[in-house]
Amino acid sequence: MTQMQLPILIVDDDKAFRVATMALLRDEGYNVRLAKNADEAKLVIESEKFDLIVTDLVMEGTNGIELLQFIKRKLPEATVIMVTGFGSIQTAVEAMQHGAYDYLLKPCNNEELLIKIRRAVDERSRSKELERLRSMLVSEANFSNIISRNEKMKQVFKLVQQVAETDVTVLVLGETGTGKELVAKAIHFNSQRRDMPFIAVQCSAIPESLLESELFGYEKGAFTGATRQYCGKFEEANGGTVFLDEIADIPLNVQTKLLRVLQEKQFNRLGGNVSLKVDVRIVAATHRNLEGMVAEGKFREDLFYRLNVFPIHLPPLRDRLDDIPLLAEHLLVKHQSLSRHQIKGFAPSVIHDMMNYDWRGNVRELENLIKRAIITTEGECITALDFAARSGMASNKDILESAAETRLPYKEYLDNIVRDAEQKYLVRVLKECKGNLNQVARIMDVDRKTIYRKIEDYKIDVAQFKG
Repeated sequence: MTQMQLPILIVDDDKAFRVATMALLRDEGYNVRLAKNADEAKLVIESEKFDLIVTDLVMEGTNGIELLQFIKRKLPEATVIMVTGFGSIQTAVEAMQHGAYDYLLKPCNNEELLIKIRRAVDERSRSKELERLRSMLVSEANFSNIISRNEKMKQVFKLVQQVAETDVTVLVLGETGTGKELVAKAIHFNSQRRDMPFIAVQCSAIPESLLESELFGYEKGAFTGATRQYCGKFEEANGGTVFLDEIADIPLNVQTKLLRVLQEKQFNRLGGNVSLKVDVRIVAATHRNLEGMVAEGKFREDLFYRLNVFPIHLPPLRDRLDDIPLLAEHLLVKHQSLSRHQIKGFAPSVIHDMMNYDWRGNVRELENLIKRAIITTEGECITALDFAARSGMASNKDILESAAETRLPYKEYLDNIVRDAEQKYLVRVLKECKGNLNQVARIMDVDRKTIYRKIEDYKIDVAQFKG
């Protein structure tokens, strides 16, 4: 926020002070309004908003303390600086106890006035930026803003809402790219800890030799190069939430210390003898099979049960195909700025390709492919996604199949593609609906007779999807 954008109100019954202060602040680029007394100030405040108000403490009629109380009711976020004579310092201190930011003594030194104004403006600007960032985080973490009509995702949202207000440990399970950190943020920002830190730790990205000190900190002299005390992520997140992504990659010796945090809310810094207490909530996540790792002795069984208090399973994108067209449109709008021109949408063939792709990278892969397409598309419509970019080259099987297909007549080749895509789509929807043909018909937006005919045509055994 620039100085010109930040509005300041000067309230004083001394006309010379009002005019001189306005001239001084406008020369510095501030946007200044004047009021000759508290009653006039109240009228102005009723119709305008101010980030900073400089007011005299002793005025005829309503005094500065009463005006301060009015300001705190009408503009609770506004910063107030009181101006007073030497004999009213005690009253100025009282005003600060009622919420004033600072006070100035008359006659005011211009340099001192500017210093206090700049300090108040900088602090207010930082406060507004923090509010904006927090609002963005909360918005990103609010599931009501996520595009999804899939029943499995609706169950995930319900679980998040149920667990957020509690303080239990949550284990988020799902493939890479399904949005595990987003779930962790949603839990934190919808909990009572929302105003405290959210600290994410990518366990797989930190070398084993550094992970312990990164999580728990270290004392000066704990190892070569430890020239100062370092507070780890748990201390940094005190009062808030620690998100441990890819927790399966934590080595066994660190698992032992993590277990103590979960059981006792205590730990020692590396090289330290003093037990530190910490109040944090832990949300962990992994794409790996922790139970299998427990059986192999690669993950502590007691830690697994401490983490697995409230598991949330995220479905892969291939199991929520009905979300793909909506997600694609959402991501196109989100990343539109990557293009130098307006892109209006996707060609039907692209939607078809997306619905029949295996999405090993899930939503993250979808987002990356759409970003690449936005950058490379020259027209108003995205006509292709660069699926080949994932592997870099086609497999031998793909090459052989392509060679065989080129010998077919063009119409027969297209018919084969449509039939193959239709069969895969029908099987996926049957799997999603557990063989419930009414639900299948609703999702595909066709009548039941068409579903029966397609099932018979493709010789699909519906019984395998039931139960």
